[in-house]
Amino acid sequence: MSDPQTNTTDSALTNRQQSGRPPEATAGPGVRREGFNLLEVRWVRALVSWRGYPGAIQLPMLAVFIALAVIGWGHYTPEGVNAKLYAKTNLVNLVIWGLWWPAIIWVTFLLGRAWCVVCPLELVSSQAEKFGGKFGFSQQPLGGWLAKGSVVVLFFASLQMLVPGVQIHRVPHYTSLFLWISLALAFVVGLFFKDRAFCRGFCPVALLLNAYGRGGMLAVRPAGRHCAKSDDRASIVRSCPSLLNPARLNSSKDCLVCGDCLKADTAGTMQLLVRAPFSSADARESLASWPLTLFVMMVSGFVTYELSGVWKAAEPVFLWAPKQAAAALNAGAAAGWIQGLWTIAVVPLLIWLVLGAVTLVFGGAKSLGEAWRRLALPVAVVVAAGHMAKGLEKFTSWAGFLPYAWAEPTGVQTALQMNAKTMPQPAAWLTLPTLSVLAMLLLALGGVLALREARLASSEKTTARFVPILLLGGFYFFLVFGWGGWIK
Repeated sequence: MSDPQTNTTDSALTNRQQSGRPPEATAGPGVRREGFNLLEVRWVRALVSWRGYPGAIQLPMLAVFIALAVIGWGHYTPEGVNAKLYAKTNLVNLVIWGLWWPAIIWVTFLLGRAWCVVCPLELVSSQAEKFGGKFGFSQQPLGGWLAKGSVVVLFFASLQMLVPGVQIHRVPHYTSLFLWISLALAFVVGLFFKDRAFCRGFCPVALLLNAYGRGGMLAVRPAGRHCAKSDDRASIVRSCPSLLNPARLNSSKDCLVCGDCLKADTAGTMQLLVRAPFSSADARESLASWPLTLFVMMVSGFVTYELSGVWKAAEPVFLWAPKQAAAALNAGAAAGWIQGLWTIAVVPLLIWLVLGAVTLVFGGAKSLGEAWRRLALPVAVVVAAGHMAKGLEKFTSWAGFLPYAWAEPTGVQTALQMNAKTMPQPAAWLTLPTLSVLAMLLLALGGVLALREARLASSEKTTARFVPILLLGGFYFFLVFGWGGWIK
């Protein structure tokens, strides 16, 4: 395990040395130039330096979070109404699953962990940690397996199982339960653990933010190694609640952009950068951790299902096996759980057996497990691009329902009228052929970035990683090509 105080892995440093790439691109003595420093903008510096940042942004979000949990409580799909339609007319499900969820995929890919700046759960957990410390609770540090995200994998898998299992994304009451449980978990973890434990080891989307947000264009970085006195650097290091070393920060995977190190930086040696995505100055890991690897594998199956669901000809093919299994087992109401296992366990295993076998054939790893860990981070870029494509489709087809849901938050009467066709349903903002073209462009860009990430992580055996990336990218490309009806 890498030292959390340095935020640098030995393998990453080795890879950088082998590739001949310097650890920092300098433009002047000790000054790193990776992009535009937002702290040069007066109002941005004032905001980040303000004592109320980011809490003052998170507090209104907490109010919205609680309001949605209250509105959704006790509401189920009305009898005789299509569940998917009701999910769009009910404000809670619309906002959480139709708007927020697609948005967080895009925001994370483009801006890294910027969502954490406004996340209400981070606020609850941090305040609970202060409360627990003040009143003498025994607060423990996260152990290695917790800090790496082992529990997060289980949480995310459980959430994905609840989608087909109980239709959590279409039943407001179940969504409300999810929101209340998330709040309670953040509070309890804050009471009994320290050092931002919830965000690091328990947040349901922690690994998604880690995997998708590594190449984000928003990043906190030091300006150089020799610009501050040793006592100034020590103050900056002590300021980080996530146990990172901001003075040596070279990756965005764990930084929450909370601004604490920027507040402690009296010498002006820290930067808040906007730069090109997937900066070459960042450190790369040649081997992903097992929790992160399992997460990427699991999400690759989920994204496959999501992309197949838009192409009506592909969806029956994807669901054929779980439907046959459910019929053979006479599963009845449990059929959804079988579909869930197929989506996040069986399909990912099949996909990654192929990808891993190709890697082994080309000599890119000595074992299947090593092959998976070497592929996880570059392949995560392809998976993220597919996830973004589906998110775009969902956002544009759900967003038109927002005025109706705002006017009637429970959505019951709206759903009944739309179901009876006495009220027209709003049209999607983009047609499927248009979405198909945009999705193919997204996947092409994701494929190029993934190949680049594989090369930057290690200059050895690139073919062994390039071929699996192209295989998965090509498969996803084929699925989104089908959205437009180009295949007759």
